[in-house]
Amino acid sequence: MPSLKLYSVFHCNLAFSSIPEADYRSVIERCYRPILRLCEAGHPLGIEMSAWTLKAANAIDPAFVERLKRLWDEGRCEFIGSGYSQAIFPLIPAEVNRWNLEAGNRWYERLLGRRPGIALVNEQTYSRGLPDIYREAGYETIIMDWDNSFQHNRYPREYKYYPQRAIGIKGEINVLWSHSIAFQKFQRCIHREITTEEYLDYLSSHIDGGEQRAFGLYTNDAEVFDYRPGQDVAPSNEYAFMAELLGKIASNADIGIAPPSAVIEGFKGHANAFNRISLESVETPVVCKKQEKYNPARWAVAGRDSVHLNSECYRAYDNIRRLAEGGSVDEEAMRVFKETLCDLWGSDFRTNTIDEKFLYFQNRMGWLTIETERLLEKLSLNKHRKNNKLEINIDKGCELLKSFAATLSAHPAGRAARESAGAADVNSAVIKRGVHTLSVSTGQVDIEFLTNKGCAIRSAVFPAVSKRPLIGTLAHGYYDDISLGADFFTGHLIHVARDGRKTTDMRDVEPVVTETSESVIVAVRIPLDIGTLWKSYEVFKATPEIRVSYRLKVNGLLASSLRLGIFTVMPEGFDIDSLWIETVNGGLDVERFYLKGHEISHDEPVSQSVSASSCLGATEGWVRIGDASRAIEFSSDKSRLFSVPMVRFMGVGPEETFFLRLYHSLGEVDDTAWSSFS
Repeated sequence: MPSLKLYSVFHCNLAFSSIPEADYRSVIERCYRPILRLCEAGHPLGIEMSAWTLKAANAIDPAFVERLKRLWDEGRCEFIGSGYSQAIFPLIPAEVNRWNLEAGNRWYERLLGRRPGIALVNEQTYSRGLPDIYREAGYETIIMDWDNSFQHNRYPREYKYYPQRAIGIKGEINVLWSHSIAFQKFQRCIHREITTEEYLDYLSSHIDGGEQRAFGLYTNDAEVFDYRPGQDVAPSNEYAFMAELLGKIASNADIGIAPPSAVIEGFKGHANAFNRISLESVETPVVCKKQEKYNPARWAVAGRDSVHLNSECYRAYDNIRRLAEGGSVDEEAMRVFKETLCDLWGSDFRTNTIDEKFLYFQNRMGWLTIETERLLEKLSLNKHRKNNKLEINIDKGCELLKSFAATLSAHPAGRAARESAGAADVNSAVIKRGVHTLSVSTGQVDIEFLTNKGCAIRSAVFPAVSKRPLIGTLAHGYYDDISLGADFFTGHLIHVARDGRKTTDMRDVEPVVTETSESVIVAVRIPLDIGTLWKSYEVFKATPEIRVSYRLKVNGLLASSLRLGIFTVMPEGFDIDSLWIETVNGGLDVERFYLKGHEISHDEPVSQSVSASSCLGATEGWVRIGDASRAIEFSSDKSRLFSVPMVRFMGVGPEETFFLRLYHSLGEVDDTAWSSFS
């Protein structure tokens, strides 16, 4: 009996960002049909497709889909699901992720006769909220990357050879491992970058005497063999070489090839299998595949205009949700709207997207927006959105683009405390000007600005919550640690061009102050090297809230790192022993992470060509930072202008104090970044 069971999942994706529609038939013939031939030759491989790809393949080559169905029914291959489209769930609202999985199941049943029980996590990008979403959709197992899950969790190393149980927020799900190094090794062997002998030695290194183990042979793209997305010249005979390689592997008495479900069944009751573990960590709440340059910022704020594509998707989501609440749109129309949105939220519109697919997105999104807004007007449901508290606007030359919004508010810790907080009596504010300072006190907020630093916030106190400032500026020398030997401001902007040139709004300004019955507004205009910034703060009188608004007018801003809505947490305002951060990353409930003893550096560049290492999804538009006694919330309206939060945290000294900062990113640089605001 073989001691090492190898399983595989060939990811078939006609939506691939650089595959034109004219090549679909060729890709099916060159890349997908050979996998079926391998299965017919006795290798029970896993084959995964989104329902969108399955539909497209069926329209072009229905005999291929029928053959796939027959082989699955006969147990000679195993079909793996993923949803209607390959979308990055931790960056998308939970309701849309539900629609995606529901639509996927509907099409799998229609074309293949049944639903799969195993799902490949899209782009291997995972958060704690996903197990509950997948279980609700009927999946029993997910396939997720071992290497990046293990990086910060450090389970026993033997766990990599066995299925485990991934802990969600309310439930858990089986997890079968994908291995980034393993699938890259397989690709290198088929591409003749390493020899067959080297590769077979690598596989043999995972055999441990007679101990029963399982290992992922290959869990990645099918189109990288006998085809090269985005390249004019395609190689040949790679699948033929793969058949020879699989034959050599199968000839080893210690190794057998099994379908993924057989691995799940075969290790039930094994001492090293089905242990309850977390795949995410405090350091990486959103886990991704491969090396660090492949992180969620890739699909959030890099790529080809991803910020605006994601903004448009959020607006369409708001429209569909309001139509559903109105209850007057027929079921079939709603189904089409939801499937279209799931399609448009696909990851491949957000990387190296060719013109054809970019135009497809714009045309489909234009139709979806017009149709949903027409119905909203007809049903008198197109009401104004709620007033948001932190606004960021960006101008394209003289043309106003979309805007981003978020709320900054403080409250005692706990949901009940937030919901029960009442408004205070409204009085006139106290406004004082000093040398390089401006202070505003409304009773609910005491805030001081640095007028020689672009009106950055020196300190913000919310008296009903804490007598100490919760956010503000930490002056040079605050920390007895040379790595933190700088000023750390709040409320400012940082732009870093690809060549490293840095722009901030740290200028001497003369603010214009206006008081109304509800608030005090502090506004400034700041000329920058990249354009002109209008920034204003609205300090409320009745509630412990601040609205920060940015309007940036630029002329041809190329792909670069653009972060604003930057908030530095004051260490004296929070207890490090109970300090936490929480948000929602594509799931149905809140994910909370306790920070003490950890280090987070989402804002740090991976290399000169990759400007960020990670981000949060914050799919409900907010992030909270708090401790056992108090919390502060930063919330945004992603439908006005999409952004993602990034966190920087470290303990300082023997963890007597800490450094904690929250950024909102509107743009990052990596190998997919084309242009932004140009």
